[in-house]
Amino acid sequence: MNSRFALETAEVVRAQKGDGEAGAFCHEVSRAFFTEHADISKGEVILPIAERSGIFASDVETAWDERRFSPTVDAFIEDGRKVGVTGVPAMGWPNRMAVVGMMPPTELVFRLRNDS
Repeated sequence: MNSRFALETAEVVRAQKGDGEAGAFCHEVSRAFFTEHADISKGEVILPIAERSGIFASDVETAWDERRFSPTVDAFIEDGRKVGVTGVPAMGWPNRMAVVGMMPPTELVFRLRNDS
């Protein structure tokens, strides 16, 4: 599964609507992937989510065709690799290792409290 288009679309949303709406877009994409088993590499999945965020499908398609946000996405993928991100979901904070992978909430809390 390649989520590259989802990541680039999130940057389109961020550029046009700001961080708050980009966060809401990412949340909806995550829900589609993890609960509906949607293929987030497909335009038919991502475009309706972008449109619900107030972004025209044509704006997303143009950004994809131009690879407008590829350098941005490349940079944060590399930054993630540097701190140990090897999969999704992944959460990170400054000066701490990333917490990677699905886990029960109790395990997540344990890892956060023990900085592992």
